[in-house]
Amino acid sequence: MFVDLSIIITCFNKEEYLNDCFESIRRQTRQPKEIILVHDGCSEPQAHIDAETIILKDNVGVSKARDKGVFNSTGKLLLFVDGDDVLSPDYIEKMVATIFDGADITYPDTYFWGKDPRLTITPDKLTSEFVSNYEKVVIVVSSMMKREVYEKLGGFGEFPVLEDLDFFLRALCNDYTFKKSQTLLWYRQTPTSRNQMSYLKKKEVFKKILSKFNISKDKITLNE
Repeated sequence: MFVDLSIIITCFNKEEYLNDCFESIRRQTRQPKEIILVHDGCSEPQAHIDAETIILKDNVGVSKARDKGVFNSTGKLLLFVDGDDVLSPDYIEKMVATIFDGADITYPDTYFWGKDPRLTITPDKLTSEFVSNYEKVVIVVSSMMKREVYEKLGGFGEFPVLEDLDFFLRALCNDYTFKKSQTLLWYRQTPTSRNQMSYLKKKEVFKKILSKFNISKDKITLNE
């Protein structure tokens, strides 16, 4: 059964993992309306039979690559996936159910596999406590949202990493509803994974993001 959903897959020099990602999508209990694959400055980009393929000559970063994918999509729901991610078979089904249960944005638990394997259990609801300090921030990747939310917030914007954090803070400012789906994302750790960026570099970006907001225990607002 098809869902009015566009999956946006971004890839930067991880073509060897794309088949695993697409196979996990083929195994879904609910299928998307379309898949948009964005090669973000890959050295050897290749089209994929299951997706509309967009090839960007230069590496523009995941935020702009995702925005380009959405621009070329039509689904009322959006799911963002990295090219080396693997989705549990019920991923789409569980997330769509959570959206229909009242969520504007839904996210999974995440299993990081590779050099430093670990299971990250995300909170059932995201609040200002989510951003209390850098070490405790849970980066929620591969989330599903209503297209209208993405459009109202103007896409992912300017940051090359932690773009999810910036987006979610803007969503919280606008009182959108977050709910966790009881499913699992398998996040592959590779030498070029975004989570492998140096601690100091991430912390620098984190500070820039937080400087945009006034954050209290119960409320987040944008700085004037």
